[in-house]
Amino acid sequence: MEYTILGANDSSVYIESEDVLISDWQSALDLMMTVKYEKDCSRIVLDKKA
Repeated sequence: MEYTILGANDSSVYIESEDVLISDWQSALDLMMTVKYEKDCSRIVLDKKA
C-alpha cells in the first residue's frame, strides 16, 4: 500500500494498492483508522478497483 498526500493542508491521502482493501465494514473502518493514525489525514481517496 502506497500513500500520496493531497490537498493544501495535507488533509487528504490517495492510497494505491494491488490488493483489495475494503471487503466489508470492518476492513473499511480499519483502513480509515490506519490512515488517521499513520498519516493524520481525515479524507481518503481510493481507486474503485481497490
